[in-house]
Amino acid sequence: MTQKLVIAVCTAQRPKMLQACLESLDNLIEPDNMEMSIVVVENDPEPHFTGEAAAAVNDRLSLPVFFHHEKRRGIPFARNTALEAALEHKPDWIALIDDDERAEPDWIEKLISACRDHKAEVGNGPVRRIYEKPAPHWWKSQLLKPRPTGTVITEAPTNNVILSGRIVARDGLGLRFDERLTFGSEDIDFFRRTHAAGVKMIWVDDAIVEEDIPATRVTTGRLLSRMHMAATSGAFNIVLREGRLKAALHFIPKSFRRMFFGALATIIGFVLKPFVRKRGEKLYYYGLIRLMKGSGNLRGLMGRAHNYYDVIDGN
Repeated sequence: MTQKLVIAVCTAQRPKMLQACLESLDNLIEPDNMEMSIVVVENDPEPHFTGEAAAAVNDRLSLPVFFHHEKRRGIPFARNTALEAALEHKPDWIALIDDDERAEPDWIEKLISACRDHKAEVGNGPVRRIYEKPAPHWWKSQLLKPRPTGTVITEAPTNNVILSGRIVARDGLGLRFDERLTFGSEDIDFFRRTHAAGVKMIWVDDAIVEEDIPATRVTTGRLLSRMHMAATSGAFNIVLREGRLKAALHFIPKSFRRMFFGALATIIGFVLKPFVRKRGEKLYYYGLIRLMKGSGNLRGLMGRAHNYYDVIDGN
């Protein structure tokens, strides 16, 4: 029996990256008895892929591509529009990938096979990051430790994931991304709720995508802003799920600890820099990251949005 799989891509003002992403999807090995298509959601005030532009993309690719538009700026708005667009095709499976990523040819094959073998409804794979410019020596890159395929997980991002259509179908669980989380953590929140609904989620260690990291994303200011955003959205997520009082009891002491030791490390690192530059810089920026996390937690408790995603890296 033939099943349907829809690959959803959200994009905003990155036509070259989107083109590379779509070309990689067009080179996917198609699993047996699987009918595949792609939906693209442009998260811009005005769409660019309409009429001839959309037709030109479809002329170049063998997989059908359906373009949709979400004018409300914000990742959860775009992701929910992508889910609705995918549901129009009555999919058995929906895969999510970012517009700055490229899939390995066996990406979908590995995800589908693992989910079938382990009787799971969500499969999440690793992202191999390709840096245009090396990150600073003091930055601790986000490296995931290898885990055996089939390892049960309780949360997942949307940069490399497949999920059963039942999870989002109206006659299934009907889950959607929380549109209050416009400044991060909307994907982690979505899959935490998916897990809480009793869905089996697994890690698929050999289902790989590559992500291009532009030089602009590894500047000092951008890296620190990312830490601040992550701490802000993480705290705000707990406010939404567990209430402001419980979140405050957890984050206020944690925030002040982070800020106290962060300030201390920053001062000591600043003093050390002229004498032992590399070690001093590492301690200095470690302190700044702690300050960003502490102040970000407090910002999230107050429900104040972060503007990290207002800046678009790449093209």
